Amino acid sequence: MKHICPVIAGPTAVGKTGLILSLAEQFPVEVISLDSRQIYKGMRIGTAQPSDLEQAACTHHLIDFLSPDETYSAQAFRNDFCIIHKEITDRGNLPILVGGAGMYLTVLKNGLLEIPQDDTGDVRKQLDDLSDSQIRTNLEKVDSESFHRIHPNDRYRSQRALEIFKLTGKTMSQLISNQTPDPALGLEYPLLFLNRERSELHQRIAQRTNVMLQSGWIEETAGLLENHSATSPGLRSIGYREIAMSLSNELEKDSLSERIIEVTRQYAKRQITWFKAQPQFMSCSPDDSESLSRFTELISTALSEQS
Repeated sequence: MKHICPVIAGPTAVGKTGLILSLAEQFPVEVISLDSRQIYKGMRIGTAQPSDLEQAACTHHLIDFLSPDETYSAQAFRNDFCIIHKEITDRGNLPILVGGAGMYLTVLKNGLLEIPQDDTGDVRKQLDDLSDSQIRTNLEKVDSESFHRIHPNDRYRSQRALEIFKLTGKTMSQLISNQTPDPALGLEYPLLFLNRERSELHQRIAQRTNVMLQSGWIEETAGLLENHSATSPGLRSIGYREIAMSLSNELEKDSLSERIIEVTRQYAKRQITWFKAQPQFMSCSPDDSESLSRFTELISTALSEQS
């Protein structure tokens, strides 16, 4: 049996944190974050980074370390994962991937795509000159799967997907399907996909959004804008972009909460669509303790195999 790194994934607000904290009460586990937004420093509230108490209960890695002005590549994630995974296992603990960034999971399971170099830089220059809406429109025409998978605010990944198509004539999905898998550290990545009834998930998204706003999300964003542009990669994240628009009077303050809830629901829908198409160890609600017992057994077995 190959060693495994269990994965807990699912849409935003589904209840991943609650489950991992429950598991941490039973097993020596540490989280490697599978989240493309919790990486940013100073964005604690809006990306739902674990609190100090949650960190004390279960250590989380790859969060709160990158300036909002910077981008973080899939290659960097894979490299950092390999380093952190070894550090955790050397302590005798079990790493568990937790989050909703599907592309990060793909690069762990399949490896990096071999993309021809744009030696002249002409393709990138052409794309740099396009507006955000032009990038998204062009991407939808040539690679609808990437268009629906990548958040509309994420220009970096949208442009990269479009650049890959222009350099290879193939979509990212086509390249991935033809790729010989090269799993990081030779591990298997059994996926527990968490989901809820749509109405329940929507209610949780609305409730969490309002709690975040009441907890200082607007003030957090205003503080970030003192040192970072509203167009920086971090501040293009869900909610931060809408708050920045509200602060600059581009969006009515009375409609801020509903706008954030709307775009978060759209994002959750894309996450569900993507993960449902992936091979899964199991899928269930975070409240289904009977089904989750199978995942608990998997963790117990992984720890015994690891020792």
